[in-house]
Amino acid sequence: MKNSVFFCLVFCLMGQPLFAGERISMQAADGHPLVGALSRPLPTKDIQAGVVLLPMYKHTGKSWQPLVQVLNQAGFTTLALDLRGHGESRYDADGGDDGQRVTSRDPALFNAMYLDAAAAVSRLAREMNLNEQRMALVGASVGCSVALQAVAMGAARVDAVVVMTPGSNYLGVPTMKHIKSWPGTPLLILSSEEEKDRGAEEIYAALREKGAELHLFSEMSIHGTDMFGKVSGVEELISNWLCQTIKKNKK
Repeated sequence: MKNSVFFCLVFCLMGQPLFAGERISMQAADGHPLVGALSRPLPTKDIQAGVVLLPMYKHTGKSWQPLVQVLNQAGFTTLALDLRGHGESRYDADGGDDGQRVTSRDPALFNAMYLDAAAAVSRLAREMNLNEQRMALVGASVGCSVALQAVAMGAARVDAVVVMTPGSNYLGVPTMKHIKSWPGTPLLILSSEEEKDRGAEEIYAALREKGAELHLFSEMSIHGTDMFGKVSGVEELISNWLCQTIKKNKK
């Protein structure tokens, strides 16, 4: 076990990302246009697995850049998505402005975002010529809700999920109802002690018998991707956990 962890830590620190990001467009199953940034590792890397990144409310895929760099160094290909109503995915197929629905916190919009996650996983899998079982989802805040819903409903079949400050019911997405159908996908839950009551502990209690892990941090004001730059080593924690989990599932 120690040798495996040492190999993963060394492997994950080698190399540099090939480029910052390539604009990728796709459509959700309901036709909503989506845009994300695709970032690849150096071609010499061995870990051929993909990670889809789902941002917080009123954030875009750019918020994931600190983690993208670390994941690319570890050999992961990443797709940082702008969820519908946000960034370059703001407008629907008819040109309607979903940004207004984001501002008004329309629960129907947020409950449809799992289709965005599913489309991104499928697109990344095709881009890498892999099946979805070699993919992972990482979400922050409402992005956690989206990731958990996509996996629980079977819309996205992935090897691992990481959630940063999940909630039990963010923006009308009933996460506790969704995870009743959790398929046993390995789950890493990250939260601050300050915000653990918003859903992290409740989700962990419901899923710990299905392999969920919980890490709590003492730092304050570290909601979702605000952890980057404030929680020392959190990017490496995520990368190393994905590295070990996906390698284990490949055996």
